[in-house]
Amino acid sequence: MIAKGTAGLLCGLAVLGAFAYAVLFLGGFRPVVVYSGSMEPELGVGSLAFVKSVPSDEIEVGDVITFTDPFQARRLVTHRVVEVVDRPEGGFAYRTKGDANAHRDPWAIALPAEAGRTTFDIPHVGYALWYAKTREARTLLIVLVAVLALAGLLRRIWRPQPASEAPPPAQPSPSYTEDTSFWIEALNR
Repeated sequence: MIAKGTAGLLCGLAVLGAFAYAVLFLGGFRPVVVYSGSMEPELGVGSLAFVKSVPSDEIEVGDVITFTDPFQARRLVTHRVVEVVDRPEGGFAYRTKGDANAHRDPWAIALPAEAGRTTFDIPHVGYALWYAKTREARTLLIVLVAVLALAGLLRRIWRPQPASEAPPPAQPSPSYTEDTSFWIEALNR
């Protein structure tokens, strides 16, 4: 009984989480996992920050933005804008700094037309996404699904049949009557 209640609760939470994620995704929010403590206490390690795309010219000093690291192409950085400067070729460049860092970042970054501004975060939820990308987590998920499927099949095979589904009791074989003896005699001739 407790297992059914726990399974129902977990399934309900999973459905609720998927629904909330879909609503946020359709609303233009994208999740970003915080991997370092450079933005603590604002964004702790393992937080899931939600970033909304806004026009770059709306970014101001004090905004927390997410952008591609200029030195590592596949790495995202989430830092606070500490200064907005005019670029000689036109437009703006943004100087950023992590709240927990002593010095600002060694770059002034030019953002594309749309930039990601962090609007809110959920502490510790990022750990789940972080670990879900590991090979061990995927292997564990595959094994868990296989074990549950096997357990369900074995349960169906070995469960006792309810009384309503039990086969009817065997009828006693009819005794030989004169009709039967007639056919037996006819066959022996």
